Formats: sequence, C-alpha cells, structure tokens
Amino acid sequence: MKFKTIEEFIEEYESFVKEWFSFKNNSNFTHIEKEDFWSALLGKIVTENLLNKYDPDHHSTASFETWLKRVLNNLYIDISKKIARGNWVPISSTDDDKNFEILEERFHVDKDTYEIADIDKDVIAKLVNNIPKIRDRILVKLKTYIDGYTLLDEKEYLFLEDTSDLRDVKGFISENIYNDKAGMKDKDICILLDMKKGTINTTYQRIVRKYVVEPYNLYKAKHG
Repeated sequence: MKFKTIEEFIEEYESFVKEWFSFKNNSNFTHIEKEDFWSALLGKIVTENLLNKYDPDHHSTASFETWLKRVLNNLYIDISKKIARGNWVPISSTDDDKNFEILEERFHVDKDTYEIADIDKDVIAKLVNNIPKIRDRILVKLKTYIDGYTLLDEKEYLFLEDTSDLRDVKGFISENIYNDKAGMKDKDICILLDMKKGTINTTYQRIVRKYVVEPYNLYKAKHG
C-alpha cells in the first residue's frame, strides 16, 4: 500500500493507530501519552520514509494493518524503554553549535536526520507563536531560547504581570533567561506561572510535541 502524502495516511489510519494505542496502553504498566506516541510515529514516518517500506508482495503475505501493528508495537517498546531509562527527553548535549543544541534538546530535532542549515528557525518560531493558549505559549518560550526567536510579546508580559507577584517581570526574565542558556530554569518558571515544579516538563513536552514537533515534521515532509 502506497500513500502519496502523509496526510493520506493520517486521514485513513489516525483512528486505527489511536485505537490500537489505547488498548495497548491500558494493558501495560508504562503510561505513554497518546499525543506523544502519535507525534513519535509521524516523526518516524517522515525521517525513515516508513510507509514505503511495506511490501505487499512479501512472502509473509501480511496485510498493511498487520505490518503497521508490528511497527506500532516496536515503537511502543522503544518509547517505554526510554521512559524507563529516564531519558525520553534529553537534557544535555555536547554539540558545539548552540542553535542546534537548543533545537535538539527542546524540539527533539535529530541531528542525524537534519543538517543544521536545514532547520528553519523561522518556521519553529511561527509554530511557537501559534500555540493557542497564552499560558502554554509562554511556558514554551520561557523554556526555549533561540537567538531571540522566542521572545515574549507585550500581551504575554501583561499576562505574567497579572498572574505573578513579581514587581518587575521583564527584569526577572531578562536576568534568568536571555543569555546563552537554552531557557529558563524550572524553579524560575514556577515563580512566573505559579506551577508546581514537577509538572513543568510533562506539560512542556505535551505542548511542544502537539504544536511544534508534529507540524514541523509535516512541514519538512512537504517542503524538504
């Protein structure tokens, strides 16, 4: 079975994948977020040209659905192992290029798949600015700093001034994020957004995968 575009696969098999995932996740002790799994699958499809690897003439005579279930199962196992090792989201990098280091850490861009020159920071910045909820958008901007591409706008500053007890929000942010670091520390984000420290990374991962990673992979699939 061949698909001309990834959108064709999504239209035909998104419900199939998510139903399989729900059954699998409910029967296992390892809890994986549905959107995280879906985003990981789309990333695998794009980076590995996965859909074209199905061979209908294979001697096993397996149907596309049977083959897809095997792919899903292998992906589920891989993610489960990464969660168990505690390194599903990398937090450090030895790459010398700061821009790439931030992208690799924060947006899960695989340096073995994309060359530095291929990463479109303008597209990523646009995706971040299109995150619908202002609180979610601010969280991503605070944890991600890319050459000024993820600066807060005045509306977002006003939101923080209304929700935090700080007298000088801009000064606090300037002191704690806008330098050569990849982003603001969780303890400082707690002060600005009144969040529990233990919830920040999980919330951040969910937002980024849904609104940045998945659409960015689709963009790369369309535009190369």
